Amino acid sequence: GAAFFAGVFWAGGRFARTRRTTMLLEGIAGGLAIAAVAAVANHADLPLPAGLALAAVALAGVFLLAGATPAALGLLADVSEAHPADRGAIMGLYSVFLALGQIVGSLVGGGAAQVAGIDGIVVATFALLGLALVPLARLREVEHVVGSGGPHGSGGPHADRPGAAGDLRA
Repeated sequence: GAAFFAGVFWAGGRFARTRRTTMLLEGIAGGLAIAAVAAVANHADLPLPAGLALAAVALAGVFLLAGATPAALGLLADVSEAHPADRGAIMGLYSVFLALGQIVGSLVGGGAAQVAGIDGIVVATFALLGLALVPLARLREVEHVVGSGGPHGSGGPHADRPGAAGDLRA
C-alpha cells in the first residue's frame, strides 16, 4: 500500500513536466516488472537475499504502475478541457472503459488461471500489457493536440509541459 500511494503522489507531482503517455508507459513497465517477478518467484527456490531483491523489484513495479491512474485521469481531463460541453460524457466514458477493462481482465485472467494456474495469469498479464502498448502508441502520436487548444491552438494550460504543442522531449 505504501509503494502504491507513494507512486500516486510521485506521479501527481510530475504532471507539469512529464507527458501523460510517458507516465502510462512507465506504468506498463511497472506491470511487466510485477509479472516478471511473479514468474520467477513461481519457478525458483531463491535464497533470502534474492527473494528480497525480487520483492524490491515488485515494489518498484507497484510504484510505477500506480502512476498510470493519475496519468490516465490527467489525460482525460486534458481532453475534456478542449471539449467543455462534452466533459461529463468524456469522464463518464472513463468509468465505462474502466469497468469493461475489469470485466475483460477478470475473464482473461480467470480463463488463463484455469488453463495454466499462475503461469497462465502471468502470460495473460504480459499479453494484455503488450496489447495496451498499441493504443498508447496512438495516444502518444496525438497527445500534443490535447490541452494545446487544438491542432491550431495557441498553447493552453499545458503548453509548457513536455510533449505539449509538438514538444517531444519526454
